[in-house]
Amino acid sequence: MTDGESNVPDLPALQKWMQSVITNVDGVVDGIHSPEAQQHVAVDTSQIESVVTPSDRRTSIQRLEVYAHAYYARLVECLKSIYPLFAKTVGDELFDQFAVAYLQQYPSRSYTLNRLGDQFPDFLEETSPTQGTDEWSFEDFLVGLAVVERSIDAIFDGPGFEGQEVLGGHHLEGISPESFAEATFEVVPCLRLHSFPFPVNDFITAVKQDADAPIPQFAPSWLALTRRDFIVRRVPLSRLEYHLLYGLAEGGTVAQSIGGALIEGISHDDLQAGLAAAFEKFASEQFFSAIHLSPERRED
Repeated sequence: MTDGESNVPDLPALQKWMQSVITNVDGVVDGIHSPEAQQHVAVDTSQIESVVTPSDRRTSIQRLEVYAHAYYARLVECLKSIYPLFAKTVGDELFDQFAVAYLQQYPSRSYTLNRLGDQFPDFLEETSPTQGTDEWSFEDFLVGLAVVERSIDAIFDGPGFEGQEVLGGHHLEGISPESFAEATFEVVPCLRLHSFPFPVNDFITAVKQDADAPIPQFAPSWLALTRRDFIVRRVPLSRLEYHLLYGLAEGGTVAQSIGGALIEGISHDDLQAGLAAAFEKFASEQFFSAIHLSPERRED
């Protein structure tokens, strides 16, 4: 656009241009020169006053920067609402640094902010100083904390089983050992399983009671997340329970899931001692929506 050009962009073009400029991850100046902005309004910084007039106190660029700062401040607050415990653990200043770096690497591309933080745990893992090593660090604990909060957010907004019949303990009665070994289960749609090198769930419980709860020491932990009556619930699992439930959630038979648990190092003694109790727990926590028995093994 030249100084003497009389064609003024229409409002939709100006709106799209301004959105491109203020949301550019490299700043307003780069945003003005970006191909996305140029296709709506072809100006450079020397001509910017023809589009955005300066005020008595700010230049045209500075006025645009006010909107850009407000835009990113809103996104940071949105991320903080998704990851409140993470933000509380690291503090506002460090969280803002994490958030801005994340938004630069994973800018918002959706019409809704509900999915803005979906890749935040992945970003934390990718930028961890121990990435690709066998060492565990404070950053790995933070990744686990973020993973739990992301899952809680997704489960809360996702499908559940409210109002539907689920599998209870009485549904497992009267099944022969042979039939049960070949049975498969359908898990409820809101079930998520996680394993961590730190007791993340214990920390979440502790910090809800004491804001100054210490960061836990390294110790493996296993966790199931589900939703009942529209409330997301955290269910700690033993190592055996996790590997059994993981195999079943992947579509394996009971026998295959038991084999998977043995491969993971669960001893036969622990398996025999905990198998019945594990399935009683799964049923009482309403993890299953159905059980499927092989036709040739189905009891009369």
